[in-house]
Amino acid sequence: MTMLEGRYFYPNAAHFEAARAEAASGRILRITDEHGQVLAEVAAKDVSATARLARLVRRFDLPGGAHFETMDNDGADALLHEIGKRALGTVTDRLERAWPFVILSLLVTLFAGYYFLVQAVPAASEWLALRTPPAVAHIMSEQTLSALDRFALGPTTLKPADQAKATALFMQVAAHARGGAGAYRLVFRGDRGVGPNAFALPDGTIVMTDSLWPLVKNDAEIQGVFAHEMSHVDHAHGLQRIYAASLFPAALALITGDVSNVSQMAAILPGIIAQSAYSRAFEQQADDDGAATLRRMGLKPSHMADLLQRIEQMMCKKKDMCGTSWIGDHPETSSRVARLRQEDHGPIDEGEDCLRPWKTGITLRCLGLTRN
Repeated sequence: MTMLEGRYFYPNAAHFEAARAEAASGRILRITDEHGQVLAEVAAKDVSATARLARLVRRFDLPGGAHFETMDNDGADALLHEIGKRALGTVTDRLERAWPFVILSLLVTLFAGYYFLVQAVPAASEWLALRTPPAVAHIMSEQTLSALDRFALGPTTLKPADQAKATALFMQVAAHARGGAGAYRLVFRGDRGVGPNAFALPDGTIVMTDSLWPLVKNDAEIQGVFAHEMSHVDHAHGLQRIYAASLFPAALALITGDVSNVSQMAAILPGIIAQSAYSRAFEQQADDDGAATLRRMGLKPSHMADLLQRIEQMMCKKKDMCGTSWIGDHPETSSRVARLRQEDHGPIDEGEDCLRPWKTGITLRCLGLTRN
């Protein structure tokens, strides 16, 4: 017969005394003090025991609020068996003490974490971004532009005639882009010294800074920039970055219909836009789409490559010394230029696979420029 050493706690009180637990006839749990005086006798059906977990204290809950605690896990399991109750947690306890299983569990956890971050999050972010209601995208874009106007941008000083010409070129590109002429709008801003830049907001607003315009030597150059940014809008790249950074609240907002978290998510976007922090795959996709749009217009994608090189020459005085700009934070300019020049002769075959870099085996191949 098992005699289990432990402590008996009186009903609903912190007071306890040293006690022993044992099985009595008739499937009764008996608790006695050190002198053998009975403190409690309870039918097994009225006893509730906690599961075994490592070296945590085992607890027997009794009717009325009293309970018995012990550190003897093996004795507790034996006593439960004697009074006809099944001990919980024994399988879990064995697994926790089995090092091969622990190591296997750790590896599975690491793999699951990797899968979630590298594959599930990008896939879920894309799914959410492409299903975000236009009204929500507009709210986020307005808040983002307002924040940028306060801290990074300023009123445009571009001449009205230049604005009119840029807008006309923009509308020509929009007519050949995926969304059509009504899906995008062009706004102008002073850059407060941050350099030539162009970026897209989720609702189709595309911002061009004043210092980009003087660098344009050919209409097709700036049209290539517009086509590139329109692709970011079409594929909701900005929203994908936001959702990847705040996936859980985004999913909750979409599922419940509660957009109260939109302002919090929108707060992330100015930082993403200011850093031009699109991934290499997103930039490649935008370059390829922009090149396709230029070809539909009868223009050569290499014109955009000419502008990229010109901006780099201005912004990068020394190798690897680019400041924050449309060039400095994008993938390596030489690679983009080479790819755009190849696009003069038709689309590069691997582009479609590179749209989803979380697919196994795709990412490294997407870094090259060789045609399939």
